[in-house]
Amino acid sequence: ARRQAKQLSLGMKIASFLGALGLAASVFFLFYQFWGRFATGTQVAVLVAAPLVGLAGTLAAARREKTGYVAKVLGLVSLACFVLNLSMLGRIFNIAPSENAFLVWAAFALLLAYGADARLLLAAGIVSFAGFLSAKTGTWSGCYWLHFGERPEHFFPAAVVLFLLSLIPHPRFTRFAEIYRVFALLFCFIPVLILSNWGAASYLGMTREAVEAVYQVLGFLVSAGAIWLGIQKGWPETVNTGNVFFTIFLYTKFYDWWWDWMPKYLFF
Repeated sequence: ARRQAKQLSLGMKIASFLGALGLAASVFFLFYQFWGRFATGTQVAVLVAAPLVGLAGTLAAARREKTGYVAKVLGLVSLACFVLNLSMLGRIFNIAPSENAFLVWAAFALLLAYGADARLLLAAGIVSFAGFLSAKTGTWSGCYWLHFGERPEHFFPAAVVLFLLSLIPHPRFTRFAEIYRVFALLFCFIPVLILSNWGAASYLGMTREAVEAVYQVLGFLVSAGAIWLGIQKGWPETVNTGNVFFTIFLYTKFYDWWWDWMPKYLFF
């Protein structure tokens, strides 16, 4: 009975996720289909009202429904409306794009996530917050904020902040601390993996080969450290993420050493 209930719960999670994506996409394209026919005042009123109505519906559903499926669907739709809200208002009033939009999106997504206990919305908020902090780091380094992705090292401060946030207890929320840790590791390991193979994108004042060697060693050390820390603290998601990236770093190095001259069947 417990296995059947678990399978039903997983099926409902998948169905609610797909339904939320479909409904959010429908709202997005519905706006674009009829948007030009509305007056400016009507456009502004709709843009302001849509996410507020969605937020109220999400919080109401979270209080009344124990499973949380409806709340998560409404939350994702509300977030889509809010993202569309800022984008369309910027076009209407000719507002210059800014990295601060990521921070506003993150705040709204986190509000929904904590109100509905929704890990998917928490992930959306984390990604938006990491985008803001990385873009802000890029502007502090002297580049235009839209080009922050050209320097993978811009994501390291976001990884540190997210890991620190994971240390805050979340007793009333389902696996929120684990989501923070996983994304902290992703925003650390992925830039290290990129820089270990593309040293020209680094800020380090060394040759490309030296930068790649530094980040290759760092990748092994940090991934092994994540495995050790996960075992010590009893964090299985940290152990698994460290294992995955340790394996990726290992196979990447094997590829550099042996792929060109070793027969493929022997390599694998």
